[in-house]
Amino acid sequence: MGIDLRKPIKLVVLYFSAAAVGWLFMKIGMPLPFMIGPMLFSALLYVSGLARQPVTAKTRPFGQMIIASTVGLAFTSDALAIAMEMAPIMVGLTLLTGINAVVVSILLKRFSNLDYPTALLCTMPTSPVEAVVVAEKFGLNRGLVVLSQTIRIASVVVLIPIALYIADGWPGNSGRGLGSANSFDLGGVILLSISALVGGVLFKVVRLPNPFFFGALLSAAVVSSSGLHVTPYPYIVLAGAQVVLGSWLGSVFTKDLFWRGGKLTLALSVSMLGFILFTCATAIAFAHLIDQPWETMVLSAAPGGVTEMALTAQFLGYDVALITSFQIVRICILMPGIHWFIAAARRLEIGRSA
Repeated sequence: MGIDLRKPIKLVVLYFSAAAVGWLFMKIGMPLPFMIGPMLFSALLYVSGLARQPVTAKTRPFGQMIIASTVGLAFTSDALAIAMEMAPIMVGLTLLTGINAVVVSILLKRFSNLDYPTALLCTMPTSPVEAVVVAEKFGLNRGLVVLSQTIRIASVVVLIPIALYIADGWPGNSGRGLGSANSFDLGGVILLSISALVGGVLFKVVRLPNPFFFGALLSAAVVSSSGLHVTPYPYIVLAGAQVVLGSWLGSVFTKDLFWRGGKLTLALSVSMLGFILFTCATAIAFAHLIDQPWETMVLSAAPGGVTEMALTAQFLGYDVALITSFQIVRICILMPGIHWFIAAARRLEIGRSA
């Protein structure tokens, strides 16, 4: 019996088509062209029903490790010292983000008639995968939770980089961060690749969350801060990693999931946009209180994936180590508490209905 090559061929065609869209986005001066372009292209294909075959998540770890290890290069000893000094501020911003999520979830419950545990899980900033696990545990609607979480992440990935890009001048920042060419050093790239793989596999073995990002990030940061000779990947490698991640994220917006919700899909979309707006406003106010650039605080507080925000920070030339530290602190505080938050919301719901 012959091997069916149709699925891998379709995936390769999708990646190359998405890369072409990314190239066009780069030519017109869009930020994160190889992330945003493929994501929008893939979402259009799947929402319209032109594409139906799921994009395998097996390619996602490679994209995560490449980007995470690149971000890890920013964690010099000086950068780590600054991040440690700002730890109380990071916790404070995380708590404010959590309060914003609770406020938006209450509004979502009121205008959508969802039960409060579902509304809260739709709003709390966590990964779609983690949200599905929690939804299954508490018997909540997995489809709505995945849709809401994905809308939030996709909106953050598209809207915040473009907003910051416009604020700092369009397209004046295209030569900074990831957009600039790096001198290629084979030995340094190989060492960076090995550190990323070792960290990702180690975190996977010990079953830590998001292993192929956090493991690769930590391992690369240790190697970078120790003074070993590591160098960035060629830009084409980073672009390829973005294409993989962007295409996968866009493919989550399937035709059935996006359209069958009707008014509920609209309510979820509006609530996620409101959550992003509230969080950005909070971050700007917070920036003035602690005398930090507002752009840095917006990226630090943005309720999106740490992978995408770290990539945005590097592309736009902001403090990558500091922003990634803020994002990691938020994840470490909020993600382990998701189960407790939803359990408390359920007890509150039962108490009110009794």
